[in-house]
Amino acid sequence: MKRGRPHGQGLGWGGFLNKVTIRDVAEFAQVSQATVSNYFHKPRKLSDATRERIRQAVETLGFVPNDAARTLRTGVSPVIGYVAFELASATTPEIAAAIERRVSAQDMYLLMANDTGSRMREREYLQLFEQQRVAGVIISPVGDVEAELARLRRRGIASVLSARRAVSPVQASVSTDHVAGARLAVQHLIELGRRKIGFVASSLDLQQIADRQRGALSVIETVADATLEIISVPERTVEAGIACADRLARRRPADRPDALFCVNDLLAIGIVSSFVAGRSVRVPEDIAVMGYDDIEFAQSTIVPLSTVRTPHAQLGTAAADLLLDEIALLRGSERAGEERVAPKIEFTPELVVRASTIGV
Repeated sequence: MKRGRPHGQGLGWGGFLNKVTIRDVAEFAQVSQATVSNYFHKPRKLSDATRERIRQAVETLGFVPNDAARTLRTGVSPVIGYVAFELASATTPEIAAAIERRVSAQDMYLLMANDTGSRMREREYLQLFEQQRVAGVIISPVGDVEAELARLRRRGIASVLSARRAVSPVQASVSTDHVAGARLAVQHLIELGRRKIGFVASSLDLQQIADRQRGALSVIETVADATLEIISVPERTVEAGIACADRLARRRPADRPDALFCVNDLLAIGIVSSFVAGRSVRVPEDIAVMGYDDIEFAQSTIVPLSTVRTPHAQLGTAAADLLLDEIALLRGSERAGEERVAPKIEFTPELVVRASTIGV
């Protein structure tokens, strides 16, 4: 068979983009239509030479696969949606990368959305993913979305709550025990003799942050002379940490906390950097500083940061694996809306002690 352009179509393929079919690609590349389909959806099944031949055919003909048509025909979407409330945070990229690795291994695709902390935007993305008929959704929510996720399940779209434990027994979730993590942090500070603890946080209505506050209070309440001061910041960034430290440094020494528990490492890094640069507050002699998350830069700051390690990559992997299981269960179920007790995976955080609380 001689490879070339189908009869009747000229050199300018742009005008015929919608007329090129998978059959045209197969004929051009001298392979079967099933092989072309595998190129798009199961490329690992093909040899390098076959993939390259099909790639050249696709590029020459200007073929664009119609995944919407495929979904309607097979009832199976190759797409998974992921909604995060802080794509720019230090932990989300690691979680997302772990999800992507698992999804890619199944020859599926991941679409990510950032709700920017907006409950309305969060629901809009869920509606968009529903309209696109994705196979499943992983969501790290700002608000309570379990009712929406239940509706999606009834429509045949699986879901997993990420970073928050589900309330409903039929909702799958993967989370970290942030109450336990906060207890570890504050108990460490108490054992060092610190009694005036500052809790540096924003978005106290966010469940993950509220859990850390609850864990901190549970320790403070057991120590008669210990106090917990809520120190509010507008956002959980290095810049907000620097501004917070500047305000604390302007207080009289007697009015300052003797330890800070920050709800993430970025805040703690900003605070430590500002204290060290200003030289009016020593870390940890005057104020011990504790972070949360154990991000990549926590151990390499000017004063290595004590923190609480949470398993970011493991959480992402577990969320993806659980969603793939949920998708398989929905596809194999006679009734997509049937209720069952769904798995709830919860990771236990780990205390990491460095110089910002115990010194060199």
